[in-house]
Amino acid sequence: MPSILVTRARVVATRLVPLATVVAALGCSSSGSSTGGDGGTQMSSSAASGASSTGTGAGTSSGTGAATSGETSTATSGAGSSSSSGSTSGQGDSGTTGFPAGTICNETGSPLTPPATLKHVIVLMFENENFGSVNGNAAAPYISSLATKCGYASTYDDNCFTDNLESLPHYLALSSGSNCNTGLDQTGTGCITVDEDATVARLSTQSIFGQVSSWKAYQEDMPSSCDLSASGNYATKHNPPAYYSALTTCSADDISIVGVTCNASTTMTACGTPSNALTMDLANDTLPAYAFVTPNLNNDMHNGTVTEGDNWLYTYMPLVLQAPAYLRGEVAVLVLWDEQSSLTFGGATPNIFISPYVKAGTVSSTQMNHFSVLRAIESSLGISTYLGCASGTAPGGGSCPAGSTADVRSALNF
Repeated sequence: MPSILVTRARVVATRLVPLATVVAALGCSSSGSSTGGDGGTQMSSSAASGASSTGTGAGTSSGTGAATSGETSTATSGAGSSSSSGSTSGQGDSGTTGFPAGTICNETGSPLTPPATLKHVIVLMFENENFGSVNGNAAAPYISSLATKCGYASTYDDNCFTDNLESLPHYLALSSGSNCNTGLDQTGTGCITVDEDATVARLSTQSIFGQVSSWKAYQEDMPSSCDLSASGNYATKHNPPAYYSALTTCSADDISIVGVTCNASTTMTACGTPSNALTMDLANDTLPAYAFVTPNLNNDMHNGTVTEGDNWLYTYMPLVLQAPAYLRGEVAVLVLWDEQSSLTFGGATPNIFISPYVKAGTVSSTQMNHFSVLRAIESSLGISTYLGCASGTAPGGGSCPAGSTADVRSALNF
C-alpha cells in the first residue's frame, strides 16, 4: 500500500535534557529464581550476600543466611523440603510475595515462566508519538530506562487503519478489535472514524471491559464518572468504556482521578504525590482484573511535552512496581501509545511491556498492532474468545491488517 504522510499539529518539547541516572526504584541489588507450587518460576532478589544454592521444596520455599548483593540463589518447588544458605522466596499456594521490592523485570539472565493466566493487566495509554520520539529520547529518560530494563517491540505498527490519525478509532481497536459494529475502518455498519463525544457516537458490540471478571478505567481530570462529553483536560475520545452501550457498569467502574501537574522540561521530576482511586487500589491490593489508565491531555503527550508524560510515568510507575499484586508476579503492565504523530502507514509507535517475567533488554521484532495486543490481554486474563481483528477476522467478516493475531505474549514473555 502506498505510504501516506500526514502531519498533526501538536505541542512538542523544545528542550532536550541529557539522560538522567535511573532512580533507585528501577534497580535491584541482586537476583535469583525460585519456582512456586503453581509451577510458575519466580524471581527473587536479596540485598545482602551468601553463597548460591539450590534446593527442592513444596510450594513456597525459603532459605536463611546472610546474603549479599551480587550473589544468587535458587529454589525449585517439588515434592520435598529444601534449605539454602542464601535467601530466596517463591510464590506457592500460600500466595506469599515472590518478588522483592525493587523488582521491575527479570534481570537474572535466565528465563522465568509466567503463569498461563495473570490476575491483572494494567494499560497506561499515551498519545501521538512516533517510536523514535520517545524510546531513547533524552527528553524521556524514565521511559527509556524502563524500556531497557524490561522489553519493547520494534515493530508495534500503526496499521489498524489505512489513513486515520484520529484517536478514538485506535482506542476502540485496542478494546474491541474494531471501530465498527460490523466491518473495519470505513466499511460496514456503525463505524466510528472521527473523534466524537460519546453523546453522539456509540458501539453496540462487545468489548474487553465486558469480557473480564472486573475492570476499572481511571481517567485523569474527568469531571464525573463515565462522562460522555469532553471538558478541560479530559478527552472523552481517550475513554473507551464510554462508547460501549452494552456496558452496564460504566458509571461505577469508569472513574475520575485528580490530575497532577508535571514539569514540561525538567526530567526525572515527580508530579507531586497523587492520592486517588488508582493509588489506593494499588496499595490496598484491590486492583481489578483489567485496569485502563488515561492521563489528562497534558500528561499523555497530546497537548503536553514528551517530558511531561515521562514525569507522569516517573510519578506513578513506582507505585505500580511496589504494589503487592506486582510483587506476587500477578501483573503485566503495558505502556502504549494510540498512534504516531506523523503517519507513514504501518510505522512504529512507542511501547513498553513490563512484568517480573519479561527478560531485561528484550526487543521483539514480531510485527504486532493494537489487535494482537488486545488478543494478548485477553489471553493473559484467561479469555479465549478473541474480539474482532484479535481473532483474525473483522466483525461480520473481512480481512485484518498484518500482525493482528501475532503471539505477543510469547514474544515478550509476560
